[in-house]
Amino acid sequence: MRQLIEKEFQFNYLSGVSESTLRTTMTIPSDQSLNSLVAQIMKIHNLPCYVEDNLKKSLDSFIQEQTKLLFDSDGQSAVDRVRSGQVSVDQLVDKWTKAFTQEVKDFAKPDEVTNEQVFSEVYHTLIHSPALETLLNLEHSYAMAIEEITENRDKDVELVEDKQRKEMESALQNAGTLYSDENINQLAQRHFENTQVVNSKWASELTNHREMQKREYREWVMKVHEDTQTSVGTPTYAQRVRAMTNSMLPEAEEEERIGGARARLEESFTIHLGAQMKTTHNLRLICANVLDLCRHKPHTVGGVIIPEPQRLQTAMSLYSNNLCGLILLVDNRLNSYTGIKRDFDRVCEQATDFHFSDLEQQFTQIEAQMGVANEWRWMRNLSEHDGTDSISVKSSGSSNSDTQQEKNGRLQTGDVYITKHSNLCEVQVVFHLVADDSIRSSEITSRHPVILALRNLLKVCFRYDILTLTIPLLLSHEMTEEMTVAWCLKRVELIFKCVKGFMMEIATWGGQESRTIQFLVPPGMSEEMFANISNMLPSIFRLSNPLVVKSS
Repeated sequence: MRQLIEKEFQFNYLSGVSESTLRTTMTIPSDQSLNSLVAQIMKIHNLPCYVEDNLKKSLDSFIQEQTKLLFDSDGQSAVDRVRSGQVSVDQLVDKWTKAFTQEVKDFAKPDEVTNEQVFSEVYHTLIHSPALETLLNLEHSYAMAIEEITENRDKDVELVEDKQRKEMESALQNAGTLYSDENINQLAQRHFENTQVVNSKWASELTNHREMQKREYREWVMKVHEDTQTSVGTPTYAQRVRAMTNSMLPEAEEEERIGGARARLEESFTIHLGAQMKTTHNLRLICANVLDLCRHKPHTVGGVIIPEPQRLQTAMSLYSNNLCGLILLVDNRLNSYTGIKRDFDRVCEQATDFHFSDLEQQFTQIEAQMGVANEWRWMRNLSEHDGTDSISVKSSGSSNSDTQQEKNGRLQTGDVYITKHSNLCEVQVVFHLVADDSIRSSEITSRHPVILALRNLLKVCFRYDILTLTIPLLLSHEMTEEMTVAWCLKRVELIFKCVKGFMMEIATWGGQESRTIQFLVPPGMSEEMFANISNMLPSIFRLSNPLVVKSS
């Protein structure tokens, strides 16, 4: 920050027949406009109006001269510090280089195109070309190989666990005779170690196989793209692979495709939102398991499993402005060991993700940011208390370091972490929304952290071209005992009204894209309750009904 100095300004002018002198102190450099300074001086010292022009010229000359002298002095002082060794020349050069390369466009480094960007553009080109079918068949054949490995792993683990269970039952039955407590503990330790060895072996095999598939797949995509750029009469690499995959994967008839589809309760609505500029949106009410939107369903023709049609739509919209998102309710631990998180992890591992990192790798990247985010939130919450300043915040933080260290590893209700996928059925973006047991209460309001998180998620979808979002309507993925008819209707009304308000708020930002909101209810819901919810939706949202005109 530049140092300010005070300089005396002297101005001589005629007052009647005598000459008068004005002396005042000026701050150099001045951050006020010249006209403003002149007006202040004339008012404070009661100067006659006819001296204004001369005063302005004299003051302007004085400020420029004194500012130049100050800058020259500062510059000479800086040079002297460098010459005397007080300032390192290397550090000064690095500082100026960084300033120029980051602030001045002409000196900035050109943007480098990464391998990921090149691959995404090439893939997007191929997926909209005649190589589409071959691409999907190749992905399907890779997925079948991974599924076979996971099935063998599950069988192997099941055999080991069954054998260990029988050994432990026999040891417990003979406790005190053939087996002592120490022998049983050693047996349990050996069982644990053997299970770890088996799991590590299969995990290593899966990882190696996925890496090999990912490498081969990317080489294949680049090779096919290279072939399409050269017009040669000989069969291309893509044609040879297409012939191979077509012989392995037969085509399905229309009746077989329709017959293989799973029936589910579903209702669709078209609504208008907005006061003056109305926007049309699509609403769907679906009764299904949340993981059915992620899991690829087996599609068999003549005893051979072929790629399902849904894979085509997901692949074509992967690098587009029409992405699909899903909200998954999870607990406050960042792992995939229990509950629906484990089931989701099993779905993700059924096929190799050729475009993004594996789920565990994405969790590792998210965990690296959790400590920073929680530390910032903790400091912000402390500073919001009355009478708390930065010094007391720091002292309080040091006294509660153990508690803070524990909190850094946990997420809070309403937090969201995002993962991206290319190997799921109908979803490319998954929002993992942290929820607790409080959402089971029938008394939650629109200020609940989970519902406020829905508002933030709709904002994210608006900003990043996620035009389809699936929301668990009851804020639960399964039906429980407390979900009575009155409880469900009250929860549905709350979510419908909140989502409508959030969508109208976001629509004021200027986006006119038609969006699709899918409200998902658990599969255990009765058809009568589903019909009641479906009848409630038109009373809250304004439906788009056609105008029928009868001619006379």
